Amino acid sequence: MNLGMLVAADISFGVGTSGANITCNSTTNNTQPSDANTIARLRLVNSTNAGADIVIRNASIFTAAQWSSSRATGFAVKNGKFVAVTSNDAELDPFITCKTTVKDMAGAAVVPGMFDAHIHHISGGKLLSKQLQFSSTLSLDEVLAAVDAYATNLTSASAWVTGGNWGSTLLGDVSTTASLKRLDDVSHGHPVLLSDDSYHNAWANTAALKAAGIYTEGVTGLLIENAKNPVQIAQALAEPETLETLKEESLAAWKLLHSYGVTGIQDAAVTQPQLEAMVALDDENNLKGWISTCLLLTGASAVANFSEAEFDQYAHKVYRDRVRTDFTKLFLDGVPTTQTGGFLEAYLPSSEHGCNYHGLVYNSSSELVETLRKYRGMGRHTKIHCTGDWSVQVAMDAFEVLRLEGSTQKYQIAHGQFVTPEDRKRMKLLDITADISPFLWYPGIIPLSITFVLPEEMATHMQPNRDLLDLGVLVAGGSDWSVGSVPNPWEGIGGLVTREDPTGQFPGTLWEEQAVSVEEAIRIFSINGARAAGLDDVVGSIEVGKAANFVFIDRDPFKINATEIGNTKVLRTYVAGEMVYSSSG
Repeated sequence: MNLGMLVAADISFGVGTSGANITCNSTTNNTQPSDANTIARLRLVNSTNAGADIVIRNASIFTAAQWSSSRATGFAVKNGKFVAVTSNDAELDPFITCKTTVKDMAGAAVVPGMFDAHIHHISGGKLLSKQLQFSSTLSLDEVLAAVDAYATNLTSASAWVTGGNWGSTLLGDVSTTASLKRLDDVSHGHPVLLSDDSYHNAWANTAALKAAGIYTEGVTGLLIENAKNPVQIAQALAEPETLETLKEESLAAWKLLHSYGVTGIQDAAVTQPQLEAMVALDDENNLKGWISTCLLLTGASAVANFSEAEFDQYAHKVYRDRVRTDFTKLFLDGVPTTQTGGFLEAYLPSSEHGCNYHGLVYNSSSELVETLRKYRGMGRHTKIHCTGDWSVQVAMDAFEVLRLEGSTQKYQIAHGQFVTPEDRKRMKLLDITADISPFLWYPGIIPLSITFVLPEEMATHMQPNRDLLDLGVLVAGGSDWSVGSVPNPWEGIGGLVTREDPTGQFPGTLWEEQAVSVEEAIRIFSINGARAAGLDDVVGSIEVGKAANFVFIDRDPFKINATEIGNTKVLRTYVAGEMVYSSSG
């Protein structure tokens, strides 16, 4: 979109406009701002050519600025960057020429572009465009009905049925031979592979198990953690992704993300083909956002002929402004719902594991230290998946060794629903980021499922966000989409503030003492995520010199009841000064 060519009708935007007082001439008012605070927040870029592309004024702006005031009423954008931010709109007059688009917001709310600090956006785009989608709240009968309807409409006899996500509450229902037969009966001959709501586990039908060469009599099709890998590989070989299909999936994801005001992400598990697609989109000028990638250098993904050295070399080569390639991803445990998360306190007794079972931790701290040293040598930061407090403790022990060696890398604990008080303090001391994702800080299917396997005192005390913030830990929010049902940061923000389900599906609260303020919650989903990814010098807040990523929303989150925040709707989203989404079409 050419911002210099916006028509007058666009300027009005339904909130009124100012512009009748604009005079076109070759002179510019170079009067400097009067007080020191304004001088610090307002910079005239070029005294002889100060005309901006866009000027926003008379707005209620939350800037999320780290070192200056977080409130403003106006800003100016030129060449895709903020060139002025002020609380005195008169200071914007020097930036206005006859070519400037001026928007009087009549007091409407404006926020920075949101940052999703943990997402799987290409997988999400694939789910949107090519897979079966259904809610994790569905019963087994409803899941089977969805498979039946979807499989019936497939036009290719060899097509697979993939997608999800069935709820963790169905684990007992799907783990029977009778349920497998029911799945076979509604599959119409197609192989089926359905992910659960953690994406760590899956349910496959007989045709899919046979395609992978792992079918035996008496199996149920329930595949826990890496047991699903052979079926995933079989599906990938049968329906290979191309560069073009991966690009399409990325674009589909960004279309949805823009509708929620998301303009920057950290993709939490990236393969080389996915990275190639992101780079191609950027080369074509079709990447409308910033991506920090966490590379799967361990070969944890089902990619044929994987070479860690080749991937590492390629990632260094293609590093660029909008596609950062300096993070890696590791998995230290599984998930609590299938008792593969590692916990210091034992799970509730079960027929499968008996008593005193603590789950899994895949590596010792000494093994993890060696891997982190290797990644440090590659110049890479690391995000580590930890869902249980035991796995968090092992990761923290390794981080402590690295810090004592002088490591300055960025380290993140991903998910971290359960962190001991001692390790919360160590996170601050060792400068470890808490990547909180998905939205498990309020009642829902996964928190409910966790109550089935963990002692009540632990299961009802998840996500100590208030404690972490009070200790000074950097807390960054992510949707974990497509694990999470939607990448809507406003639901996450609303839930952080109330500890209630913002969708209203699940009653009650979850450890409401850990609620945060509205300002803290918005920062968690904007500047904090950018800081965690090392992008806060470019995006995450409305500040002079940063990319002009900003969002118009339909309500002011600081002036409404906190229970309404989750219903916030985005009206427009801008990336580097370009409008990439409008609710009016």
